[in-house]
Amino acid sequence: MTLLAVQRTGSISGAARELRVTPSQVSKAMVRLERHFGVRLLSRGARGVAPTAAGRQVLPRIANAVEELRATSSVRENQSATMDLTLAAPSYLISQVLPEVVALIPRVRIRGVELAPPYLRSNVAENIFDIALAPGGIQNRPAAWTSDRATSLRFVLIARPSFAARVGPLPLTVERVRALPFVGPTRSGSDRFVAVSDECPLSPEERWIAHEAQTIGTALEFAARTDHLVFGPRLAARRFLETGALIEVPVVAWDVREPLYVVCNSDRVLSRVQAAVIQATQQVVDGGAAVSETVANGGRAQARTVVAS
Repeated sequence: MTLLAVQRTGSISGAARELRVTPSQVSKAMVRLERHFGVRLLSRGARGVAPTAAGRQVLPRIANAVEELRATSSVRENQSATMDLTLAAPSYLISQVLPEVVALIPRVRIRGVELAPPYLRSNVAENIFDIALAPGGIQNRPAAWTSDRATSLRFVLIARPSFAARVGPLPLTVERVRALPFVGPTRSGSDRFVAVSDECPLSPEERWIAHEAQTIGTALEFAARTDHLVFGPRLAARRFLETGALIEVPVVAWDVREPLYVVCNSDRVLSRVQAAVIQATQQVVDGGAAVSETVANGGRAQARTVVAS
């Protein structure tokens, strides 16, 4: 479709305006297409861009293929979506951010993919997602991928109120935390699984990992019903904090924060879509943090009262 737009407009910039992308995106798409066919498809001259002899042979076939695809897509029942977007993120982020993204860009059909941060980093070059919410960011990205810091996540120690009331006066000392049972991330000896960290200042070797869970959601459900601690992003526990099933347990000198980046394939994602994902992420994370802070403070006050009595 990009090649056809270049043919219609006679220029890279004209095609970019028509497709609502940047000229750089159009140029990169043409380079990839020429590399795929193994021939030059466009020639650039003083009067603009024109198809080469090979390009003139390929263009009718591409035009026919595009028309066939359009005819096929027209039989779909849902005609409201104008583009597809695959968004990847850890489970606790994607479940909360996706509805906000849809609200901001309703004509985009969203495909959500749940991936832990290590899997986001290892799969960024595999084209299985277009945009990702990546705690800590992704280093060594392909050239087409951009990275924008949207906000930051705060990681806290969490337990159910009755357990927090019994473990001692708050805030806890690090030494006291060492002796308490945790639900930690699953650790496997197999090389088929990427190691996942819960970002706790105490490594697994420095604390008591009584049980393991593959996702933070499972760990929180576990802690809401048993006497165990979980360390993880406060955003993931928002539902539990709001209902009072869990509270934040403060620890002396612990203030763990991690930047959250929106990593985007600029060749496939429009800038307005990228901006909407960043906005949705900020609304969810920053808004959720304010609510959780209020509830957590109330929970701590209640826990202190129980201990004192």
